[in-house]
Amino acid sequence: MQDYAQDKGYCIDFFKNFTDDDGIPKYMDMLQDIANRSRRVLQIELDDLALYCKTNHELLQFLASIEANTRRYLKLFAEAADVTLPDPTVPASEMAKDVFDVLLEQRQHNVSAQEMDVDGNPAPPQDQHQRLPAELTRRYEVLLIPRSDSGTLNMRAVDARHLGRLVSVRGIVTQVTDVKPMLTVATYLDDASGFEIYQEVTGRTFTPLQEVPDAVANMNNSKNGLQLQTSGSKFVRFQEAKLQELAIEVPEGATPRHMVVHLRGELTRHMKPGDAVTVSGIFLPEPFAGFRAMKAGLVTTTFMEAQHVHHNKQSYSETKLTNEDRAMLEAIPQQDIYHRLANSLAPEIFGHEDVKKALLLLMVGGVTRTLPDGMKLRGDMHICLMGDPGVAKSQLIKHIAHISPRAVYTTGKGSSGVGLTAAVQRDNVTGEMILEGGALVLADKGICCIDEFDKMEEGDRTAIHEVMEQQTVSIAKAGITTTLNTRTTVLAAANPAWGRYDTRRSPAENIALPAALLSRFDLMWLILDKIDSESDRNLAQHVVRVHKEGKAPKRDDGVELLSPDILRKYIAEAKTHNPYIPEDLTEYIAAVYAEMRADEAAAKVPHSYTTARTLLSILRLSQALAKLRWDDVVMQPDVDEALRLMRMSKISLYEDQDRVAAQDPISAIYNIIRNNAQANNKHTYTWAELQAMFMTSPHSMEQVRQALIEYRDVNVWSLEETQAGELTLLLGSDDIIA
Repeated sequence: MQDYAQDKGYCIDFFKNFTDDDGIPKYMDMLQDIANRSRRVLQIELDDLALYCKTNHELLQFLASIEANTRRYLKLFAEAADVTLPDPTVPASEMAKDVFDVLLEQRQHNVSAQEMDVDGNPAPPQDQHQRLPAELTRRYEVLLIPRSDSGTLNMRAVDARHLGRLVSVRGIVTQVTDVKPMLTVATYLDDASGFEIYQEVTGRTFTPLQEVPDAVANMNNSKNGLQLQTSGSKFVRFQEAKLQELAIEVPEGATPRHMVVHLRGELTRHMKPGDAVTVSGIFLPEPFAGFRAMKAGLVTTTFMEAQHVHHNKQSYSETKLTNEDRAMLEAIPQQDIYHRLANSLAPEIFGHEDVKKALLLLMVGGVTRTLPDGMKLRGDMHICLMGDPGVAKSQLIKHIAHISPRAVYTTGKGSSGVGLTAAVQRDNVTGEMILEGGALVLADKGICCIDEFDKMEEGDRTAIHEVMEQQTVSIAKAGITTTLNTRTTVLAAANPAWGRYDTRRSPAENIALPAALLSRFDLMWLILDKIDSESDRNLAQHVVRVHKEGKAPKRDDGVELLSPDILRKYIAEAKTHNPYIPEDLTEYIAAVYAEMRADEAAAKVPHSYTTARTLLSILRLSQALAKLRWDDVVMQPDVDEALRLMRMSKISLYEDQDRVAAQDPISAIYNIIRNNAQANNKHTYTWAELQAMFMTSPHSMEQVRQALIEYRDVNVWSLEETQAGELTLLLGSDDIIA
């Protein structure tokens, strides 16, 4: 038979005698902080207890009993802590009294008075309902953290054998209720005698006391009813969460299972829907109540009483670089960090280096500005990958969802409008109508990955318009009118209208998305499957090596890839910077944007839809590049790289257009300059103006220089060279006349 009195002595000895590796009395320090009211939780690590038990073989059974009958031993640890609790080292004058102190002093005074009769002699022993429960006077809670080598269980493996035991399971949080007060000690008042009666509540349901206990009734010859005093009762914070089985743990052909988790006290508000967590707690049964009990009979439901919550993915705001991490990252040459970080994304996927650079900038994001009048300029970027089947679009966005601390992956055909935004449901605990956030709400301050974006119904796709620009969801359903935050990045993958991209048709016909939605994407990246013997051979070799080695092969250029953990830490540090656009870049960016608009107007078949949002996209991409340098100022190379990525996103179309037109680069450059001169009635172009003009074209500046020299040699144009070696182009009047 278990000797709980002896086990309580073991608990007291453990608190008093355990020291950590530095010889510090760990738990006595915790208890001292609790006595000084600077701590409210006593966390007992079973790793420490296992280390302590190694000194005495008799204690090994004690440790096993704790893991098998955890709830009973939680009470023993709390009683042992009450006994061991030292006196406060902080003066009483520095500890402000609260309502709890006033009630406790009055109750202790009443109890002392009740222990003496009228003549000052000891009164008969009190009834258990009259004594102050330890739970009422305790200002802290006790939690057990399981051993690190105990491992986690598959949610399907938790069964009747684990009832009452301390177990750990992994899962995704799908639903979290509001925090409500939960009664732990009920206080009743007897009007006739003025006595307070206490009832300790250990579950979610209890039967209130209706009559005065016999001991009090005999003293006052009264059998009056009791009045529940809510102001004198003790309540703790309570929250219920629903944990869903991980997708990798679900057997073939099965649906994910769920587990209900009860959170109390300081553990509340530690989980949000969408979090990937490992929850350790006590697996307990709970009988049905009310009419459901009549139908269920002996069948009970189960839940987990949480003791510890560990987030498997830390958010960027919680991720901190250690000195070792910072030293390692700072040792990387600055000119290589952009290239190295991009290649560390999905290294198993061959090529797509510029696409990976764009996705890296998407994870970093720009700077969100809130103006004095309340207007908000979003800093989160949106990217749509559109292309032929089999170019690894889905694999890329799944990898981003995997390494991002907060990401939600969904598909267009499997998502409805309310599934993306919010739905109204009935709360299982209170029965109230509540809003249940959809995928975009769950991805708040994260990334929402939507695959098969083109397969989505048009009515459901319109729900994304407000989310992508205003970053809110406005709800007016079932009497609930509110606005939810969706500060999320949208990463979408889609196929062209006819399955494969048809270069004979215009981009608008191929993309088949409304202009209002297209303009909200910072980058619409077209990935076309082109036939190229050398590229196809390299791709095949890469895929075979991945299958053979089971991992990404080493790169030929010797670039050492970074692990996802280091990548997350680097991005977390980059997100702490808020770069701004200096005044000297304003004119340059404005000229580039005006040139993009002019080129689109002059093009017979425009490749993109350029609006004022495109200008903001340039700023966001430039800010993300500055963040990657851990810099607070945007520089011109950042803007140039942002423009290059915008051009590369449509490079396949430029190549096709060049091939169809069969026009050599020299003639194409001549036509571009001549059309611009006619549109602007301009005779002179500096080299900087020419750079801005061709920033978004597929022609290099070396080709531009060659074209200028060729047309100078045939006396069509004139060139002047500055002292710095830069060329200035002078056009004749014939070039200006249309």
